[in-house]
Amino acid sequence: MSELFANEPMLEMYVVEMNQMINRLEQLVMSSEEEDALDAEIDEIFRHMHTIKGNSMMMMFEAISNLAHAVEDLYDYLRKENPKEVNYSKVTDLVLEAIDFFKSEVETIEEGEPPAGEADTLKKEIRDYLESIKFMNEGGETSQTPLAAEDKENTPDEDQKYYIAPQKNATPDNKPTTTDDHHYYDIKILFEEDCQMESVRAFSVVHKLKDVSDEIFHFPQNIVEENHDEEIRTDGFQTYLCSQFDLESMNEFFKSVSSMRSVSIQEIEMIHYYEYKDLHEGIIKEVSLPGIEEEAVDNALAASDGKAKKIKAKTKKRSSNEKYINVGISRIDQLLDLVGELVVSESMVTRNTDLNGLKLESFEKSVRQHRFIINELQDVVMSIRMVPLSLTFQKMNRLVRDMKKKIGKNVELSIIGEHTEVDKNVIEHIGDPLMHIIRNSIDHGIESPRVRLEAGKPEKGTVTLEGKHAGGDVWIIVKDDGKGLNRESILQKAMSKELLRKEPHEYTDQEVFGMIFAPGFSTKEEVTEFSGRGVGLDVVSKNIQKLGGNVVVNSTEGMGTEFAIRIPLTLAIIDGMLLRVGHSSFTVPIISIKESFKAESSSIVTDPDGHMMVMVRGQCYPIIKLYERYGIAPEQHSVHDGIIIMVETDNKEFCIFADEIIGEQQVVVKSLSKFLNKVNGVSGCTLLGDGRISLILDPSELIHEI
Repeated sequence: MSELFANEPMLEMYVVEMNQMINRLEQLVMSSEEEDALDAEIDEIFRHMHTIKGNSMMMMFEAISNLAHAVEDLYDYLRKENPKEVNYSKVTDLVLEAIDFFKSEVETIEEGEPPAGEADTLKKEIRDYLESIKFMNEGGETSQTPLAAEDKENTPDEDQKYYIAPQKNATPDNKPTTTDDHHYYDIKILFEEDCQMESVRAFSVVHKLKDVSDEIFHFPQNIVEENHDEEIRTDGFQTYLCSQFDLESMNEFFKSVSSMRSVSIQEIEMIHYYEYKDLHEGIIKEVSLPGIEEEAVDNALAASDGKAKKIKAKTKKRSSNEKYINVGISRIDQLLDLVGELVVSESMVTRNTDLNGLKLESFEKSVRQHRFIINELQDVVMSIRMVPLSLTFQKMNRLVRDMKKKIGKNVELSIIGEHTEVDKNVIEHIGDPLMHIIRNSIDHGIESPRVRLEAGKPEKGTVTLEGKHAGGDVWIIVKDDGKGLNRESILQKAMSKELLRKEPHEYTDQEVFGMIFAPGFSTKEEVTEFSGRGVGLDVVSKNIQKLGGNVVVNSTEGMGTEFAIRIPLTLAIIDGMLLRVGHSSFTVPIISIKESFKAESSSIVTDPDGHMMVMVRGQCYPIIKLYERYGIAPEQHSVHDGIIIMVETDNKEFCIFADEIIGEQQVVVKSLSKFLNKVNGVSGCTLLGDGRISLILDPSELIHEI
């Protein structure tokens, strides 16, 4: 394993850069296929491949570097020669296969293992396809005989340079030679524009220079722990070293450094070198060296004073320009947990039973200010965690493309609201559900081109992916213009699996459509690569429930189907209304509450099935008695004596009956222990100021209990 693995920040930076470039490349390649041309994207694709090759070569990941080099050669020929006979679909297939290999290798690196994948077959396929393009473009004759993969790798390539560090005392031909005296160098390096990862490249240079130097220091200093890409890109990388190698040897050495735009190597006096060293170590002192008179030292310092001041000024300027830092998500999670504990602590102080009955105006004023600061802190922490849905949405383009080619359907993906921001935890869990829903929409919903034309629809089907905010929730909607869901077919399948609990005609359309989320449920007779096993939508339902959300399905036969996913904007802290039932307390998210009121005797009615309802402004709403639902001894049995809270969820309204409302409070959501069975209608719990536990109600689940 490479010595570079010993420096985790370098590896982490490489992985982050690779993930960003891979995602961008996937979008660019598929965009070029849709346009059947490379005019707009080819330069950017080539640049990313060149960077992946250079970065991977520097980190000594040869398989990634060699494959990227093959793709780079392909695009280099396409952009320089602009051949007419090009199958862009074939190019896209090859490049996406290479991107999949990059992804697999990067995932292996993230898991702490060295990448061990082999891409020789794919590399040869890319090389062969490049030769075939040359053959067709040059009238049936290639400029050179096609090479086998092994020969191609052994062919000299001026653009690709590998560096093998020389031994300090080596003397063979083409190796730097040493002298008896030491030489002192002032070296400034400028890297190629858009090469990216300048800090990593600078570290690589320092790592190599250790083989030809006795001592070295540089500006910026801490290139391992911090990201100085912008500084190095703007001002260059300044290095000072002491070496036994002469100037000619140093020039030869730097010819092996990749991605370097220019290098200035200046041999300096020893006194200058030690002055810069002291400056580097933050020491401002008089330099005195054996054999050098004080007057010479003073003259040398005076002559170099201007340069020293420039270095100090530059260092100061660089530090003032640092506006961004990389922070691990684990630290943000820890910060959010501490804010949650602060919310609980504030509640324990302000609701302390020792304060009951006391009138403390100054204390109340301080509490309000304290709560305001906590709210501001919470908003800032949550904003740090918010990321746009764009990357997750764009990944679905690849899924749609692959399915189009494999099942022969003409379909396009329309994306709306990709800049909608959600919590980082939501992003990590929403990818798989979206993938399964879109697969289901294309494989089950969208008809074949012939069937669509016969039905009077456009030949090309459309799947729309939309993200938006609504109140305290994020809505992600996937809808298609396909054939829709067949109610009778779903009911028959549910009957065969013994899922029905009442007569088929008693089920609403939404209840019937919700059956498709049952484990093992599928109306498709033939099992394919994408559907038919009844697994996908079951995964969707479970993953969304883990996020505290739910999925609503609406469909019109012959017109299409819509999956609407509702997810809380934040999963950590919510504004809740505390209710008391007997000696127990419940929390209802305020975002779901419409109103609360005392019910009059005349407004209470009972439906034919014996369910109690309340009449409000001419509309009847069902009532859920929490003491009956959870088996609690209440203080008030009569609906007229307690309090009724009207709640709205999924465009439906119902009422909750409790003894009394305690008040509004910001609560920290805690998940229930995995050792407890799932409690229907409960999404979690929270710790109150007096140390008691309050269950957090989930209105979207309670509505299904009616």
